[in-house]
Amino acid sequence: MGERTLSRLIAISALGAAAMLAAMLAVSLLNGGATAQDFEVFQDPLSYTRDLLAAEGPLRAILTFDNLFLILYTAAFLLIAQAAWGKKSALLTIAALGAILITTYLDMQENAELLTFLTLAKNSFGVSAEMLARRMTLSQVKFLSSYLSFFLFAFLLPSDTFLEWLLKWSLWVLAPLVGVLVYTYPSNFFSLGRYLFMLSGLLLVAWNYWQRTKVTD
Repeated sequence: MGERTLSRLIAISALGAAAMLAAMLAVSLLNGGATAQDFEVFQDPLSYTRDLLAAEGPLRAILTFDNLFLILYTAAFLLIAQAAWGKKSALLTIAALGAILITTYLDMQENAELLTFLTLAKNSFGVSAEMLARRMTLSQVKFLSSYLSFFLFAFLLPSDTFLEWLLKWSLWVLAPLVGVLVYTYPSNFFSLGRYLFMLSGLLLVAWNYWQRTKVTD
């Protein structure tokens, strides 16, 4: 596969992932700010079940877009690794791939578990405190794995233009900083910052690689 084709596929995959994030944001804004992240943290099981049932409609829509999102972002990063293979460190490439694949697996597991929780609640079965504590732990591991993958992938990205450098440094600095603060100092500000960073980062990936289709063979 030629560099131009790879760059085009990366741009399309990243743009598709950004579109799924934007769709999730739209659903959230149209439904009082409901997000899947609301159900990735621990709370009283009775309150959790009540809130889960109340948010069923938007949650199902968000998880639909999120499942498409994880497919598209995984494809984008796999293609970036393929483009870097033979040009960058093989160890870094393999480590970055491993981290993003762990993230993808945990993301799939998370979405499937939230739908399972919803089914349990609709059938009058309770969700236990232990189940919710495990869910919160795995969700944190998922996000931490994603920050690790972003940090490592930054070493593999091209750096020939200002926007390419901007993307690399944002992955080295902003992604891990904001992402870690979301859990150590929980606030809506950091949560929104993480979301906006992911959306803008994917748009930058799409733009940078689309521009490379004009200069590569």
